[in-house]
Amino acid sequence: MNILQIANKAIYPPDGGALAILSLSQGYRKLGHSVHLLNMLTHKHSNDLKNTKKPLIKGIRIKGIKINIKISFIKLILNLLFSKEAYIAERFKSQKFSEELASLIKNNDFDLIQIEGLYCMQYIHLIKTTFKGKIIYRPHNLEYLIWQRNASESKSVIKRYYFSILAKRLNNLELSILNTYDFIAPISQLDEQRYNILGNKKPIRTIPFGINFESLSEKAHKTIIKKDEVCYIGALDWIPNQNGLVWFIDKCLPIILKKTPLFTLNIAGRNAPVWLIKKFSDSNITFHGEVENAHNYLNSYGPMIVPLFSGSGMRVKIIEGMALKKSIIATKIACEGINCTNGKNILISDNPESFSQSILEILNKPSIQKELGNNAYIFVKDNFDNTKLAEELINFIK
Repeated sequence: MNILQIANKAIYPPDGGALAILSLSQGYRKLGHSVHLLNMLTHKHSNDLKNTKKPLIKGIRIKGIKINIKISFIKLILNLLFSKEAYIAERFKSQKFSEELASLIKNNDFDLIQIEGLYCMQYIHLIKTTFKGKIIYRPHNLEYLIWQRNASESKSVIKRYYFSILAKRLNNLELSILNTYDFIAPISQLDEQRYNILGNKKPIRTIPFGINFESLSEKAHKTIIKKDEVCYIGALDWIPNQNGLVWFIDKCLPIILKKTPLFTLNIAGRNAPVWLIKKFSDSNITFHGEVENAHNYLNSYGPMIVPLFSGSGMRVKIIEGMALKKSIIATKIACEGINCTNGKNILISDNPESFSQSILEILNKPSIQKELGNNAYIFVKDNFDNTKLAEELINFIK
């Protein structure tokens, strides 16, 4: 098959969204299909082929169109007052991208167009005017649900008000594109259920994020045991990540330090705002900033924590951590869509005391770290191989 993927995010840095896109691209290639990827170049993401792992992009024809998605306060206010569209989605509308998309469709005989995420679904009507083949929508999450949860978590009255409006407008956008596609492949089973509740009538199949095991270093097969530290990695300009880290630092860190005074929390991530960096000033916190290689970082420090109380879809970093044999402590929402088992291949808790106690327990018992890591690796190997998932999706749409 000749496949076109369109995405609002370029491939570098390789965060969860970028990896979720590339995992299926590479899965298709390994199955012998031809893959074009048209994506958006922004101030946050680029198509840096030099620094992207070669197994992830091998054989994929990638083209990026530069667009400006920087938030303008003036445009935000004008949008709030005079528009019914969600400003966060409106930023991804581009005439230049539309023209390139139309040209690609006209000059290539595509069998399948795969639309990655809600913001690119804003181009569905343009696609349908020039393309008569199959269209599959692959939502990575339900955007309105993220902002709905952000609103409920926010302590600011103004933010709660704006986030609630944003959630309603994103929900309206989601409803407006419902059933305009031929197939839908959400990234988690929980999201599959949510789409059916929203009114989806098209064939639906959950296709989670997959791991390209060829891209993992040999270190991935060696369990790293640490006794006095944990690590965290994630985009630090994303509100759910910010809120989760603040919760851990305020609620959990004091409990842990009472029992283990030399404990260290390692934090890695890009685009941390100044107020959050100030939060990392504690002597028991080491802030690494944006790391060059996420796998090397995760392999260098202790168990991985994923404190998250809002969001949707699935956490790619948990799947990556499991593939690296990490022992992981996470909240229930962080584990949505993964179907992992508490106490077997991960530890799950939403309570500061039990979350902290889980950390202390595995730090004091390396055998538990090793067992969790080994079970996690087996779980991911059996359920999240990108080639198998790509084959399942192709078979689904035939």
